[in-house]
Amino acid sequence: MSNQQENHLENSGSPQNTKQANYPSTRDLVCPKCNGSNLNILGTKGAKGTAVGMGMALGAIGNLVADSISKDDFTFQPVNYKCASCGKKFEALPLKAKPDEILDQPCTVTFTRLSCFAGMAVSQNVWLNGMKAGSIGNGKTITFQTFVKHNTVFVTDQYGVAFKGHYTFEAQNGGTEEINFKKKFK
Repeated sequence: MSNQQENHLENSGSPQNTKQANYPSTRDLVCPKCNGSNLNILGTKGAKGTAVGMGMALGAIGNLVADSISKDDFTFQPVNYKCASCGKKFEALPLKAKPDEILDQPCTVTFTRLSCFAGMAVSQNVWLNGMKAGSIGNGKTITFQTFVKHNTVFVTDQYGVAFKGHYTFEAQNGGTEEINFKKKFK
């Protein structure tokens, strides 16, 4: 078993739980084939198949059903990645943040999904360091906290398919970070 596999987190509650023993991090996540760190986020496990199946089988009603299923917050599940260097696709859980990555005071993140006509009837899922931080509706704002210095945020649709790109930032003790999203990070 590799060090990376041994360092995967177990589901330990919400990122807002100040007594949480393990903080999620994707900073040291690397490709298992080439050890490259330039990773593209594809979404959660099984996302593409679910999207195609629900869409074909139930159409617009399938979208609303998938939307209601996707609203469980503060969960871990494997995330699919593709290495930009070698093309290897793999899935991984977040790693445990190293002690020097953990902040003394949380940083508050304010995430705004800017209004958009396309997809306005369904929520999208916001992920912080490989952990689902919450679901967000069109034109809405959510707030969550991180106790980790280096952070990666990505967004998935109701099926778990990631939107292109991700947002990275370095959190400060007791600081704030504002993120705007409209099908891509602004």
